[in-house]
This record gives sequence, structure tokens and C-alpha cells, in this order.
Amino acid sequence: MKLFAIYGFVVLCLLATLFHPRTIDSANLTSVKDTLQTSRLSANARVDYTGTAVGGSNVRLKTSSSSPSYTITTNNINQGDSLTIGTHSYTVIGINDSSNFTVTPVIASGDDTDNGPIYLKIRPQHVVTFHTATAVPDGFFQVLLPSDPSTGNDGKPDPDGYDFNTTVDVAATNVTGYTFVTGVATPSAGTGCTSPSNYHCFEVHYSGSGAIGTTITITIGNTSGTNTPIAPATGTSHTEGTADTYPVLVKNFSAGSNPNSASPVDKTTAEVAHIESVRVTATVLPTISLTITGVAAGQTRCGVTTDVTTTALAVPFGTMSLNTFKNAAHLLTVNTNASGGYALTASENQPLGKDGNLTPNIPDTLGNNTTESESVSDEWTTPTVNGFGFSLQNVNASTVPFQYTTATGTCTGTFCSRQFANINGSETPQTISSSTTVANAEAVDVCYRLGVGATQAAGDYENQITYTATGTF
Repeated sequence: MKLFAIYGFVVLCLLATLFHPRTIDSANLTSVKDTLQTSRLSANARVDYTGTAVGGSNVRLKTSSSSPSYTITTNNINQGDSLTIGTHSYTVIGINDSSNFTVTPVIASGDDTDNGPIYLKIRPQHVVTFHTATAVPDGFFQVLLPSDPSTGNDGKPDPDGYDFNTTVDVAATNVTGYTFVTGVATPSAGTGCTSPSNYHCFEVHYSGSGAIGTTITITIGNTSGTNTPIAPATGTSHTEGTADTYPVLVKNFSAGSNPNSASPVDKTTAEVAHIESVRVTATVLPTISLTITGVAAGQTRCGVTTDVTTTALAVPFGTMSLNTFKNAAHLLTVNTNASGGYALTASENQPLGKDGNLTPNIPDTLGNNTTESESVSDEWTTPTVNGFGFSLQNVNASTVPFQYTTATGTCTGTFCSRQFANINGSETPQTISSSTTVANAEAVDVCYRLGVGATQAAGDYENQITYTATGTF
């Protein structure tokens, strides 16, 4: 009888476990993370009319907070940002100080209203990844992002949560055991998104047997910012330079479950952090340089062989034979960071004068056809056509006005030359190379040619050639 009683007690215990099974706790999804396209905070500030005026480009923001605007400095506003000020869009072109910045276009009527809104809307894509803990067939995953109950979903940055921003794209990547359909996004308090309260809901349903330890990837929003939640703005208790953290809930439900009331099979909570961007500033001083490099004798420049060696400061033609050309050259190199580029000009103080005087002088050449000037090229290949002139050979400059091979007008393209602009004769310096953008070692060869005849007075002749590089900054 005692043994029978013991057996009966065991049977009763077994029956009790069948009628009252023990609750099984949900497991934690593992390796859960929400990778943000950017962790930058949005901005929600107010206009201070004392430094903001219609038709002006300066905007001053309020330096004291007032709900829901807790952005009170320009520390999270950067050059190039697109802002909403009042009812119009503007682009930031400069940060003046902690409370003033400049925009384009100029401030429109009504956007200077005191306490008017200033919004910077940061819309980062969320890439949520995790490893499954249980094989749940034909179920769905739900990702929850916190909302701000004090502001609602109005397409404006909220101080303590994400603004749903009207429409959000949700997608998941198919893997073995999980074939997903298009995700569904629902704003906080929307149909099927009431519990827990103050969270936006993003669901992706799948067919398949599920699997354990499978990596699931869910994307919320787009890298372009379209159909993407707006990141939180400066919060009510935010400290600049310290990140605000927000929970991200991830759950796995069985088929047919009501996520508002049913317990998930598996779940976990991750966190994301938002903080101001770090403004890195540096000043690059405007620079332009011109280097003149001598060319040795025996070098080919402008299709001819140089007869003398030049230095950076001299072109020593030396003793001249009658009706015989002598050729020399310089290499001119320009560097500049001027955004508008540069122009390199050349001029002479006067024609080559005896002992540096105006007269007598070796005149500037007129070319074979007597058409040559400081701005017009002519062929110059006849040694009995005396005078002084130059040609160009482009090395890598963006633009040159002519080269020795440029056939135009009376120049056939064998040795096209021009005169140097004569400052004493009130001529304007002429451009010999130029660029409309920054220039990195743009170079051109200047090829000098000199010839004298029997009637040229004996003596020493000289003049000064001036090269000027001007940048457009």
C-alpha cells in the first residue's frame, strides 16, 4: 500500500506538469547592433531677430532654450548644411561665431520672425543586424526606435527621439530559412504600434523554417535620406560633446502574433548614440609662385637649337654676327591655389637700347611679312629680317595665346613669333599662359630670337623683360 501511494503521487505530479506547464522565457538575440549612416544630431533652434534681417545673409539663433528648441549654439551647424529657416530652405556658407552664421540665398520675408524655427534635419539610414536565437517558422521581426511623445510626427527634428518623417522604407536581406516580404513601417501610436508606447515600429515578415545563429540584416531608410526617420535633435538634458543614447528594441515573433500584446519568442535591446559633428577647420593661405629657369645651349626649344645658356636672371646673347639668328630660352613655371586660376603676362621696358638708353636701339621685329606686333603673330624665319622677338612652346599650361607652330594669318607655323609689349610705348602687357582653375606647376617655354644687320650701331644693348603672374582668388 505504501508503494502504491508513492506511485500515485508521482503520476499526480506528472499530470500537474501537463496541465500547468512552466513559462519558458524568451532568449536573447545576439550580436545586435544598429549601425547608423551618421551619428550626428539634428538641430532644432530659434531665430533671434536682433541679428537676422530680411535681405541679409546673417542669421542669429537664440542662445537660450525653449521647448522644443534646445539647440542654442552653432556647434552642430556646418558650412554646406541645408537648413529650414522659417518656411524656406537655405545653405550655410559660413560660421561666424557660436550664435551667428551666414546663408544663401538672403533671408526671405517672414523668415526673420523672432523665435521662428531653424531646423537641421539629419536622416541617417539604420542598418540593424543580429543573430537569431531560435528557429521560428514563418514569423516576423520587429525593430522599435524611440519617438518623442511631446512633439508628435510632424517632419521636424524632435529633442528626445526620432521623428517618423511621414514615410519610411524598410527591407530585410533574404538568407537561408528566411524569405522576406516588403517591410512595414508604422509611426508611434499608429495601427498596430501602440505597445510599448513612444516607439516607432518597423516590421519585416518572412516565410521559411527559420534557423539558429543566422545573421539577419534589416535596413530602415535610405542612404539618400529619402523615406528615412529624422535623427533626434539636441535633447532637453543634452551636454555638448557628450552623446545622447537611445534604446533600439529588436524582437522575433511567431506567425500570427499581435506584437502589441503577445510575448516575443526572442528579443534584445541595443543602444545607439547621437552627438554633434566635429567641425575641423584649417586655413590655407592664398599662394602663387613664378619660377624662371635657365635653359642651356644646345637644347631644342620652339623647334630650334638654343645658341646660348640662360640663367634665371639673364639672357646673354653675347657678340652678334650680322644677319644671323641667335636663339635662347627660359622655362617659366606657375603654381597657385587661386580658385579662379592665374594669368602670366610679359612685357619689356623698351626695345633693346644701346647702353640701356632709348636710342639707338635694336627694334622689335616685324616678322617676314611686317605684320608682327605684341598681339599678332608673324612667321620669322628670314635672318635678314632683323630685330628682337619671342615665341612660345607650351609644356603643360592650360592655355597659351599662340605657339611657334600655330599657323594663323601670315604665320605658316614654322616659327611664329611676336614682339614683347613695349611699356615705354604705352603697350599693355600680354598674356603668355593662363588657367581658370588652380595650377600645379604649369609651365611654358619662352624662346627668344635676336638678329642684327650691318647698319646697327656698334655697342652693348640691353632691356628688361618683366614676367608677372597674377592669381584670381
